[in-house]
Amino acid sequence: DVAQAQKPSPQLLQAATLPLLPTSLLESFTGRELYYPETVEALARTGMRMTLGESNNEHVQWSAEKKTDRFLSAHGTNGKSAGTDDDWYAALDASREVLVWAGKAKAKDGFYGAELPIIKTTSIVRKSPKFLAELLMDSERVKVYNKMSLGRTDERVFQTGVDTQGGAFGDGESKVVRNLTKPPMVNSIIEFVTCMHARKLRPSDMSILFPNDGNNNDDGDAGSLTDGYVVVSRAVTGEEWSTNGDKNASSSHNGEKLVRNEILLGVNVLNAVPGEPNKTELTAVTHVYSPMIPQMLAKSAGVKAAVDFVRDMRALE
Repeated sequence: DVAQAQKPSPQLLQAATLPLLPTSLLESFTGRELYYPETVEALARTGMRMTLGESNNEHVQWSAEKKTDRFLSAHGTNGKSAGTDDDWYAALDASREVLVWAGKAKAKDGFYGAELPIIKTTSIVRKSPKFLAELLMDSERVKVYNKMSLGRTDERVFQTGVDTQGGAFGDGESKVVRNLTKPPMVNSIIEFVTCMHARKLRPSDMSILFPNDGNNNDDGDAGSLTDGYVVVSRAVTGEEWSTNGDKNASSSHNGEKLVRNEILLGVNVLNAVPGEPNKTELTAVTHVYSPMIPQMLAKSAGVKAAVDFVRDMRALE
């Protein structure tokens, strides 16, 4: 039925893959913009660019949290391709730190959620990149790492298998999911409707992830980096996914109030630690709109959620 529905305009398809959605087009989105392999691929590339550090990031101005600053002062930053700085990985792994940056969008006017914080973390998780990629995409296992989840359902599956190469829907796994969560001390149920896409990293991704590394080329040996994965998520909005004009009030089948929250962009870049294929350098970026959280609390709530996510992943080690 995707093929029969009218394909959104090129303008909407392109807008749906930008770092932030243009507010002028919000009412025009059909909800089908991410139903196409070329748009989820473009979103994956956008997601990787959003993980870059301050000097290379066109879209986000990052500010490191105090403990992160201290770690970086002691050990430096790992801005090079994997395999060049084993000591850095060892120090981060041994410390069990979660490095945290809070970011602000550089583009302010005319973009949805530009006033909301963008949170980035880097950490080492003692599981393989493939284990983590498959875990993140498996709706039946969400409660393993998200204790507030009431369950996630696959609403529309385009292709399965994070290792799929050259499938009908391109590479990797893609689907639209609906996740219900019940945070403590909140009367409502939080609902997310999100397109998720995961695929293996390619040698050609290295020029995005490591723009300062002169050894990058599309065909070269990228070492352990091609053992990695990218997982990208974005809220779908419009038509069948809309909440009938009132974002804050739909109901579950039990009659409980559902409050629609949005993952404006979620990115997980999962790289194997050089020489240790069962350890992952996890770099995550999250940009979330939650109407129930006052803007003044959005940064602290975002940081807590991002760090808790890593801790829940580590609990599986």
